[in-house]
Amino acid sequence: MDVVRFWLRWVLIAVLGAVVVLCGWAGWRNYRDTAIPAPPDVPGLARDAATGEARRTAEERMAGRVDRLPELLPWAQGLGRSTVDVCRTDYRGDLFARGKWLPVACERTVNVYLAFDGGDVRARLADLDRYLEGQGWLSSARWKGLVAADEYDHQPPADPTPEEVAAAAARPIAPSVEFGLSTGEAVRTELAVSVAPPPGPELLTSGEDYWFEKYGGRRYRNDEGQRSEYLTWQPVRPGEVTAAAGGRYVAVLGFTTRYLQAQ
Repeated sequence: MDVVRFWLRWVLIAVLGAVVVLCGWAGWRNYRDTAIPAPPDVPGLARDAATGEARRTAEERMAGRVDRLPELLPWAQGLGRSTVDVCRTDYRGDLFARGKWLPVACERTVNVYLAFDGGDVRARLADLDRYLEGQGWLSSARWKGLVAADEYDHQPPADPTPEEVAAAAARPIAPSVEFGLSTGEAVRTELAVSVAPPPGPELLTSGEDYWFEKYGGRRYRNDEGQRSEYLTWQPVRPGEVTAAAGGRYVAVLGFTTRYLQAQ
């Protein structure tokens, strides 16, 4: 009997040892398969000659659009602008699968802040729509422009009560619409337009300007989940810029060109 117990004990120890070894091997395999791979060389790509050429082309096109705004929107007063040019990538991981770094993208964003008299703000929305259509911008939303977005915002629900009709009519005039170019450029260019009464629009809360105002630094980092290289960083604090509107309505036009998308 003692001999049987002796061998059972050793068999149990052997089985437990095998389980420990198997678990260790499985853990090592999982670590190897899910460990964060080396990030792309974002600074190298950002400083590459081909990237520089694409950046210069994007800068020229952007300047051509932005510099014509006083001519095309003579009723609006410029309050300021910001410019940010950055190349970046993000890491996308998974609990049980090997993650990957997304392709490096380089973007240039210019936010233009304008002020205008809100005495007939809906007429100005129509003026903005005509400017956008004339420049080849097409809405990427369900509505075709700022006027349509404003009408949608002020619609009461189906079978409304008088109170619901009054509440819908009392909503502020503050449409926000994103547009894309209809010219078929090789690079992706987008425009986000926000109009709002003071203290100003809030569409660009995901942008670098909002990040700078709220956190006082750059939006994109260099850590285990993100890599970035800034080529231009000239943000503004929207609250400070729009304070100069003096009670007038504010519009923000945010032009963004993705001039490089690494494969």
